[in-house]
Amino acid sequence: MKTLLSMTDFISQVLPGVGEMANIHPLLVHFPIALLNAFVAMELLGLLLAKKELRTAASWMLYLGTLGALAAVAAGLWAASTLPHNEEVHEIMARHRTYGLTVLSFAIILSLWRMIAGSAISKIGQFFQLLFGVIMVGTMTFGADLGGLMVYKYGVGTKAACPPQEPHPSGTADTGEGAFSSLEEHHHEAGMETPPCGEDPVSAEHIHAHHTH
Repeated sequence: MKTLLSMTDFISQVLPGVGEMANIHPLLVHFPIALLNAFVAMELLGLLLAKKELRTAASWMLYLGTLGALAAVAAGLWAASTLPHNEEVHEIMARHRTYGLTVLSFAIILSLWRMIAGSAISKIGQFFQLLFGVIMVGTMTFGADLGGLMVYKYGVGTKAACPPQEPHPSGTADTGEGAFSSLEEHHHEAGMETPPCGEDPVSAEHIHAHHTH
């Protein structure tokens, strides 16, 4: 336990931004997004230019992207079971999870298909692999959009941002109730309590955990 705490303290000192994260899911999702998009791009170029080397590179992008997707999905499932969120966010999170599992399934199927078929795959097979890749990337785009919606609109997994302080007519900053009115109004509309600045926004009525759904 002491070793774990020491490691956490070390990470917080070296990478304070990472140390403030409630979950590593945001760190991992960028790898499959980049790699799986690169797979589709290289696969398309490989088919258009008839370059075997590009299709080989595409295969490696797919394999690495599949591993990245597996790690991102695992971290995302853990995040969904531990991060507080309200009913509205829970519905978005469920759709986000479905998109993520669908992308992972496509990536695994494509990876196994390419490993088994190798270079002996027909032109028709190559076309369908590219088609499935495009569908996979499209699904990933919608899933990523929902992830951004949860973070940037509802603040899931983040600490509440301090509202900007507008200059008071007397020349000093307004640090009274007026400075927090817009934040309180936003949280009220979302069914959330307004926490002290710097704390996680938590639903006033619903805190969903994995074992309850």
